[in-house]
Amino acid sequence: MVICINNQRRFHISIKQTINYNMNIIWTSLVCICILVLIVISPNGVLRVLTQSATQALEYCVQLCAVYCVWMGILKVAERCGIVDNLAKRIGKITRFLFGDISTAASKYTSLNLSANLLGVGNAATPSAISAIKDMERGSTLSRAGAMLFVLNASSIQLIPTTVLGLRSAFGSANPSSVILPTLITTVVNTVVGIMLVCVAYPRKVNK
Repeated sequence: MVICINNQRRFHISIKQTINYNMNIIWTSLVCICILVLIVISPNGVLRVLTQSATQALEYCVQLCAVYCVWMGILKVAERCGIVDNLAKRIGKITRFLFGDISTAASKYTSLNLSANLLGVGNAATPSAISAIKDMERGSTLSRAGAMLFVLNASSIQLIPTTVLGLRSAFGSANPSSVILPTLITTVVNTVVGIMLVCVAYPRKVNK
């Protein structure tokens, strides 16, 4: 039993290390290619572009930090006030349909995750998604609940695309909120299609 648990832990660690290694190769390659292209196109502007890009990235991070602090604070207050627990109970039928029979803790984490995604703060939804996955996944093969959570996080219906609105405001958009309705329509369509694909890939077992 102990040997099996250790093997599973090593398996998950090796997968994580492989993914991180591959992502490092991809991003490093992209940066090097962009710098080489910039050297060919405008050799004199390489240092200026790199400096300006770093400065702009830092400015946008600071501007988005305020937006995320507001919504993450609201979600934390809701969690401590018991609103998240009540939400988990109210949407219990929906979570059971989507994820099947999951634990109470996983149901709470998924409710918090779905709430954060509805508000468009994807980064705030990540910790609850990780906690839910840890509670759901016990084997080396991805379960239906884990696949469903992954798809819902990738598509994520957004009532208020907070991150997009913050970026549009930072770039000086005249009407940052004009993307709310198109974003809602596209995310609803994506989510419905994603749920259908998961249901096809992971059909429910019928008890005979």
